Parts: sequence; structure tokens; C-alpha cells
Amino acid sequence: MARNRNNLQRPVLVAASLLLLIVLLAGCGRGESVAPYPIQAWGEDVTIEVQPRPTVISEGMVEFLIIANRPPRRPAHDLLVFISIDEDGAWQQAIQDGHMGVYRRALLVTDPENNVLNVRIRHDDHEETLQFPLRQEIIGG
Repeated sequence: MARNRNNLQRPVLVAASLLLLIVLLAGCGRGESVAPYPIQAWGEDVTIEVQPRPTVISEGMVEFLIIANRPPRRPAHDLLVFISIDEDGAWQQAIQDGHMGVYRRALLVTDPENNVLNVRIRHDDHEETLQFPLRQEIIGG
């Protein structure tokens, strides 16, 4: 009796394993990917990188990560960072994510093809605004 039960369980296990393998392989499929935004310089020694979440921007709320570094890849954690969409958008202070040089904030994107992300950075007496057009170049998919 136990042998018959094992014989019945084996096909079920094989089918379940195949289904799991298919699901896992489907998750590895390549979706759309986009070219990263160019890194820009701020001040004398700070580089600013912008990463949107989700990576492919569409209309709606998008979280922006502003990553600030000093050479050689030291976090610039002593900045005040504000972001806005386009010239007439309200400025919002980005929240510092620890002392890692990462600042984040979600903003409403209404036109991903034409909107521009403005990043205003302050440190001591220096203030400067950088612009990152949101239009993305699709490189895969």
C-alpha cells in the first residue's frame, strides 16, 4: 500500500517541480530596460546620479533617488536636496536615507516624454539647480 502511494506521489511531484521551474524561468525574462540618466557634476567635487522607481517612468507617482558622491565614491551626506517637476512645480525636500548620500522623494509625473526633473542642491553658501529630462531611451524589450 505504501508503495502504491509513493508511485502516485511521484507524478504529482514531477508536475509541481516542472510548474515551479516554468514560473521561475518566466520571472527571469527580460523586460524593458532604459539607459540610465547621465551623471552630472555639482560644485567642485560632487557627482549627482538620479534613479527613478519604477525604472521605466510612466504617468503617476514616481520615486526619485538622488545619489550624491564625492571622489572616490564617498557619500555626500551633508547636502540639502530639493526636487520639482518642470519650472512651475512645487519644490519638495528630498528625505535623506541615512548617511549614505542617498536622498529620495516621490513626485507626480504628468508627461514622462516632456517633463524635466529639477534637482536643487544646497551646501553652506552654495546652491545650484541641475536638470534631468525624464524622456528615457529604451534599450531592451
